[in-house]
Amino acid sequence: MVQQHPSAYGTTTSRVLAIPEILELVFSFLDAADTARCAGVCKSWSEVALDTLWREVDDLRRLFNLLAPIEAGATPDDSDHFRRPLEPADWARFIRYARRVRTLSVTPNNDSRLRGPLVFDEIARTRSTLNILPNLSTLNWTSNLAERLRLSLIFMHENIRHFAVHLIPSETYPFAVYFQEIALRMPTLTFLDMRFTFPVRDIEPELCKLVEGLPRLQKITLPKFTLSAKVIEQLSTSQTLKIVQFEFLEEQGSGDVSDVHNWFPALREGAFPSLVDLSVSVHLPHMVRFLNAEFFPSHLQCLYVHVLYIVPPYQVRDLLDSVAQHCPQLKQFHIDFVGNPSPLMFRTHLSDDDRITWSTLRPILNLPKLTEFVLNWDTPLALTQSDVEELSSSMPSLEVLLLCPEPIPCPQTPPLTLRALIPFAQHCPNMRDLSLYVDPSTADLHDAPRELYTSLPPIRFRKLQRLHFGLSPIAEPEPVALFLSQLCPPGCRVDAGISWPEEFSAMEAQSVEDAAVLADMWHHAGEWYPRWMEVNHMLPLLTKVRIEERARRRELEREVEDLRVRCRLLEERMNVGVPRDGGCTVL
Repeated sequence: MVQQHPSAYGTTTSRVLAIPEILELVFSFLDAADTARCAGVCKSWSEVALDTLWREVDDLRRLFNLLAPIEAGATPDDSDHFRRPLEPADWARFIRYARRVRTLSVTPNNDSRLRGPLVFDEIARTRSTLNILPNLSTLNWTSNLAERLRLSLIFMHENIRHFAVHLIPSETYPFAVYFQEIALRMPTLTFLDMRFTFPVRDIEPELCKLVEGLPRLQKITLPKFTLSAKVIEQLSTSQTLKIVQFEFLEEQGSGDVSDVHNWFPALREGAFPSLVDLSVSVHLPHMVRFLNAEFFPSHLQCLYVHVLYIVPPYQVRDLLDSVAQHCPQLKQFHIDFVGNPSPLMFRTHLSDDDRITWSTLRPILNLPKLTEFVLNWDTPLALTQSDVEELSSSMPSLEVLLLCPEPIPCPQTPPLTLRALIPFAQHCPNMRDLSLYVDPSTADLHDAPRELYTSLPPIRFRKLQRLHFGLSPIAEPEPVALFLSQLCPPGCRVDAGISWPEEFSAMEAQSVEDAAVLADMWHHAGEWYPRWMEVNHMLPLLTKVRIEERARRRELEREVEDLRVRCRLLEERMNVGVPRDGGCTVL
């Protein structure tokens, strides 16, 4: 009888699939139905599959159905309810799944699946343990219903580290009480994300008290216009806080801009001992005063300044001087004007005094650790090719650079051309994202390739992933794509367009004549975007051709060098009187 041995492939596969981490990775690519089927294969698979199924829950009805069937109310106004009273056996079965839940999300999209409070009331009365989801670490409660806010208390406990909540005012449940519950039930929170659409002054004392009651808080995220002077002062006392930021996202909400008009926080000694990332919405002179304050934290690594109102370039220079003096560890620096709250104002003619020059920006050279610099302004920058060469050669560590690629359109031609890309390709080997406002004129494109071909080694980006040209005008996509194929690595993406929060509606004209010019420019701008997209479409193929061309060129250069060596050897033999024997020269 012939003995059959299992194949090595089958044995190896079995051993691999017995590793829980590998199984978990495989299950992460399956949908819920397939993962549930895998849970029935064997005991070892069951545990891993169930962990994957219940790690993140976004459907309360599905979760509570593990206790007992839930029936809908008789009418839309009636509350959903359990079909029968809950028993201890229900909770014993429930805990097998509840201990696997790490993230619970109740959002406006899924909150309607479980109507009314009756299900929650039954759970609160009958639960066998205080923490019904004992291993829950992230709770996202962003329901749009004010009456649902209090229901989130049933899931709060000391193991939760991340908490996001949408605050809806209620006449029956004050925020002061809710904030006390947060500090009492979740004292070890490290991340707090609060979303609301009312002035922060309405809850300022209560919010400050909440922050004081969270001694391990490391990150806080708030809506725009809510980081008032009093809030900043309270945050500065936290010993663990590392990140203070706001979001422009619509779901994050928005405060009242008047709360940040008079922005004069008074810092005390030891303020922000752990802070590394700060985002604020301020008037620029107020930010300069804040930077020059006696106890400003000099260990900042990331700074985002949302500018409320446009100021003269010399005040931008004052900001950069202060940042260079007081933030020597800075790695990421953003100055952002996006037309909110003050509008983007179109002007037909721009004076030199209104435009930011290299003299304005030169202080950033005093930030030796800077890898990311972003500047969004209302007018095009007045930079020259020599300015770009000085910037790139002085800051070779740059990885992300955005120099106002989406200014308010103006009839004047952008001072930079595509030639401005060459110094960055030459001096910034780690550049990943580059955004410029340029004039890709055909005349300049004909001359630039000579500079690229004569350079050894060849000039090209090594790690560039994205080139953004914003509102740069473009007439012919083909020569632009040919030029970029000499600089860009495979996989680099070219895009254009605007990212203003309100898009074109955010712009206003000062006069009827300006409005007519603006309308004509928007007509042309509508033609630029598809041309840039055509460049992006052509670039991968052209880049591939360029790579093959370089490979053939290197091969030809090797052959030419080989012939030169052979010729030199023959000449040397003849010079020393070696007679020709008709043989070959072996190298």
